[in-house]
Amino acid sequence: MGFLNSSRAKGRISDALKSAAQVRFVGVEADGANATVLTFRVPRFGEAAPELFAQGKMWDDGPAADATAFDLLGLAVRDVAARKENSTHFDQPMLRRVSGFETLLNRGLTRISIDSALGGDRPTIDHDVAAIARELSRVTPASRRVRVTGRLDLIGASQGVIKLHVRPGQIITALWSGLEPLDRFHEHFNRDVVLEGTGVFRPSGALLRIDADAFVPATQQDEFFRDAPTATPIRDYQQLARLRPGEASAFARLRGSVPAEESDEAFMAALEMLR
Repeated sequence: MGFLNSSRAKGRISDALKSAAQVRFVGVEADGANATVLTFRVPRFGEAAPELFAQGKMWDDGPAADATAFDLLGLAVRDVAARKENSTHFDQPMLRRVSGFETLLNRGLTRISIDSALGGDRPTIDHDVAAIARELSRVTPASRRVRVTGRLDLIGASQGVIKLHVRPGQIITALWSGLEPLDRFHEHFNRDVVLEGTGVFRPSGALLRIDADAFVPATQQDEFFRDAPTATPIRDYQQLARLRPGEASAFARLRGSVPAEESDEAFMAALEMLR
């Protein structure tokens, strides 16, 4: 997620990302009567994959060189707990994984907390966070075919990453899934192109990334597509209908507020006439 805006890598995973994901279990110990501490050793990104930071501009929107995989996981968990529907730290597959912790939490665990160098409260996965992840996954719009016009700002051939500058302050990340090698299109660098592929969206409906499989030089007619695609958020009617503690239902609020057209006595008399 931190480098590719995707929790699932397609095709061959680069050695740099493999090195950054080398998490090694060190040991386990008790922490009081009700807690267990698991210790892992994980490299910092700048040490494990220095080539990913060789071009500073490439990773301006990515993790810091001194961050680790646990830091990125912590950011995702915090955003889920805060219901950040516009977050770039998770996608639908990651939300499903977080909600999947419900299985462990139903086997005697109360919560799973993560030590992180980010400071603040420990990012924690509990029943509430798992439920929120499930709700966010349910309302995430389906992926669809999209077309975008913009200036080709970056080609990361080793990672298959494309950065498209659409408007001032608006840059789209795309992952190349086309048949041809990405470096074949180097002559389009810093020129306007039309990018096509599958748009992947956030729960808010904002674009997260494009799984691109084609792009060609842009023409004047392609200016119509110079904007980031969006999707209509899915309404979670179960969540909307769920009452807060102490809140009266809509039916309870309406009861007695609309005057009857006839008295109870008249209604009963009408029933007697029907017998």
